[in-house]
Amino acid sequence: MADADAWLRLHSSAAHNMQKKVWETDQKAFDKRLQDEEDELRSVRDGVYKVIGMYTMFQGVIFMAVSQSSLLNCALAWCPGSLCTVVYLATIVVVVEQLMAEDLLKNEIMETKLLLSSVNECLDRVNQHGVELDLETEHPKVPLAVLGHTSGFRCLLSFYNLLHLIFLTIFFELVCWLCVGALCNNCRTCQG
Repeated sequence: MADADAWLRLHSSAAHNMQKKVWETDQKAFDKRLQDEEDELRSVRDGVYKVIGMYTMFQGVIFMAVSQSSLLNCALAWCPGSLCTVVYLATIVVVVEQLMAEDLLKNEIMETKLLLSSVNECLDRVNQHGVELDLETEHPKVPLAVLGHTSGFRCLLSFYNLLHLIFLTIFFELVCWLCVGALCNNCRTCQG
């Protein structure tokens, strides 16, 4: 019965009712923003995996071409090696850019979740205290140190993203080593 009376008094107070509507609007906006940021994060991740997949396929094609050709020899090792190197460097630049964008999006998602939770806390307090809540002092509160990550040292890429780059580097070295090995198998001077 007391909750029903508090609820009726809350809706009879124009200031509290208006503030509650503002916070509910903010809540919906933060929910929409969070959903958009998560969709964008999935899109960035898909892009990274597509680039890595295309890079892997390209390296496989280069290796197959080198291993199938009997006209190539060690003197021409620079050709597939330089082509692999150029593609590797281009892939690394694209992947690093996308992984940094992914990390920034993760930070934005964390900030949006914090803002959403602070608005939810305000709505809970309005529902709990009703008209007794002082609107002059009640505002969404978010720790400033969390927003923007202003404190502490942060590496350019997360550990998981560094593993992506290590995979690409190892794969690049493996393909180059296999290409040179295949060229040496076809070379008369290496075999004789």
